[in-house]
Parts: sequence; structure tokens; C-alpha cells
Amino acid sequence: IGKECLGCRLNAAVFNMSYFGKFFLTGPDSQKAVNWIFTNNVEKPPGSTVYTCMLNKYGGTEADLTVSSVVSGDNSVCQPKFEGQGFYLAVGGAAAQQNLTHIRNVIQDEKFNVSISDQTENMGLLSVQGPKSRDLLQSLTDASLSDEDFPFSSNKIINFAGFKVLALRLSFVGELGWELHIPYENCIAVYKALMEKGKEYGLVNAGYRAIDSLSIEK
Repeated sequence: IGKECLGCRLNAAVFNMSYFGKFFLTGPDSQKAVNWIFTNNVEKPPGSTVYTCMLNKYGGTEADLTVSSVVSGDNSVCQPKFEGQGFYLAVGGAAAQQNLTHIRNVIQDEKFNVSISDQTENMGLLSVQGPKSRDLLQSLTDASLSDEDFPFSSNKIINFAGFKVLALRLSFVGELGWELHIPYENCIAVYKALMEKGKEYGLVNAGYRAIDSLSIEK
């Protein structure tokens, strides 16, 4: 764990977080629904990502998660086609299905005109974190990852290692980093490309205990 943490602090680390729940919430009332369900201000322009909590009717915390405002796309796994506004929700895997049930119950109770699509089994999630993460990722995409073009708490569809992925600039370890939300069938190819190119940047594999330690330091 120590080597993983140091690798992330000094160079770059890749975390497999594919067990996270991944949901798309779309429809005419999608903005109204996310405003109701989540505690933070999620009334943001497309391309924005917000870290927030989700509470139950007693004021207790159901989950902490990220809510990304996304644009309609080509109806692929990571870029669904929809009318109006759409949101991508990434929630911790331990209670993902419980969280999904809670959201569906709120939608039903409040009669929001929305649909929610569970893409958990259809998408993987690789998080690349560390001071060298930008240089590593930039070498595998033609999309600009500069602060000006890809600021913190933002998201966009990019071509990465030859595959379309939904990239979120986020960090839960206190370092520069991005999450890559990838169609499941392309995950291994993307991972192999990362590890091969990562040899030049000191990339290491790291696990969730390292995330816990790093986030405490954060």
C-alpha cells in the first residue's frame, strides 16, 4: 500500500473503480429531479461535474456521488441520445443498487417525468491520478487536457487510445487526475495502452486501501 501511495504522489497511479454504479438520468424533468434529489447545487451547464450528497427523507445520508451534466450524443453506451438535459451519476459500488432504488422511489413519489438507465455492467471506470497523470493521458489523446480546456470538475467525451470514453477531471486523492468511463468491451484495450505508455511515467497499479490512505492525507 505504501508503494502504491508513493507512486501516486510522485508519479501516477491507475485505480480500477469499475465496481462503481453508473446511471444516466434524462428527460424533461431531469434538472428538476436532480435539484430535488441532491444537496449540492447541480444546476450547472453541460460539461460540469459536481460532487454531492444524496439524503433520505429523515435527513440521513444515502450516498456521496458525482453528478455530471452531459450533452446528448450518438446513443452509444457512454454518450446516450436524449432530448433536453441529461445527467450522469457515478456512485460508490457497495450500495449502488440501493442508491438506484432510492432514486427510482423519489422519481415515482414526486412524479418526475424522467428515465434512469443503469449502465453499471456496460461501463468500466479507470481513475488515473498523480502529478504525471496529465502528461501520460495527453500522450494517448488528441483532446487538450490543459487547465483552460479541461478544468477541474468538468467532463467531456474524448477519443482515448483509439476509443471513445467519458472523461471526468476529478480527484479523491488530492492529486491531478482524471476518471475514464469506458464502454466495457474496450476496458482491457484502454488499460493495456495505459500500462504500456505508463512505463515512461512510472505508472503503478493501486487499490482502494491506497485511495483511503491518500484521501485521509488530502
